[in-house]
Amino acid sequence: MDATERVLALPLLIGRKPAALERIDASPLFVLTDEELLERLRNRNEEALLILFRRYNRLAFSIGCRILRDEGEAEDLVQEVFLRLHSRENTFDPSKGSARTWLVQMMYRRAFDRRAYLYRRHFYSGIDVHEYANALAGVRNLEKDVIERLTAQQLRTAFSELSEKQRETMELFFFEGLTLAEIAERSGGDVKNTRHHYYRGLERLRQLGRAMLLNEKSGR
Repeated sequence: MDATERVLALPLLIGRKPAALERIDASPLFVLTDEELLERLRNRNEEALLILFRRYNRLAFSIGCRILRDEGEAEDLVQEVFLRLHSRENTFDPSKGSARTWLVQMMYRRAFDRRAYLYRRHFYSGIDVHEYANALAGVRNLEKDVIERLTAQQLRTAFSELSEKQRETMELFFFEGLTLAEIAERSGGDVKNTRHHYYRGLERLRQLGRAMLLNEKSGR
C-alpha cells in the first residue's frame, strides 16, 4: 500500500482532517483547478489526488449516506471512489462538461451500484426496508435516471432550463451534498417549499433528459 492509499484508507474523521490533508493545503498544486488536477492525476500525481480528496471527500460521504443509508458503507464509498480514480477510472473529458459535474456523477454511479449490490446481499434485511423502499424508490429512481443517463454537458444544459429556485435547490442538493432542511435554512425558506422545488426540479430534469436522449438518437 503506497502513501496515498494509506491516507485514503484512514477512517473518515467527522469534523477533522488527517494530518496529511492539513499539509496538502500548502502544496503549490492547491491553487490548480479541478480540471488541471485531473490532468495531473493521469500521470499518477499523488498530490493531485490528495487535493481532490480534500475538496470532495465530504460531498462523496454525503452522497453515500443519502443513497446507502449507512455511514460505514458511505465511508467505504469515499475510499472506493478516489482509489478507483487513482488507479484506472480517470476518463474525464473537459470538452463534455466541468470536472465537478463529472466527479459528482461518478460518485452517484458508484453509490447506486453499491446499493444494488447491498440489496442483493440482503444488507438491509435487518431494518424495515420495505417501508423505506416504498417511500423513496420513486425519488431514487428519478435521481438515478437523471445522473446515469445524461452526460455532464447534457446535465449542465438541463439545469439551465430549470426555474431559479429549482436550479438553486438542485445544485445545492446534487453538487454540495446538502439536505433539503439545510437548503431551506440557507435560502431562508421552509422545508415544504424546498421539497416542492426539489421534486418539481427533479421531474423537470428527467423530462429534459429524455428529450435530449430522443433527439440524440434521432440525430437532431
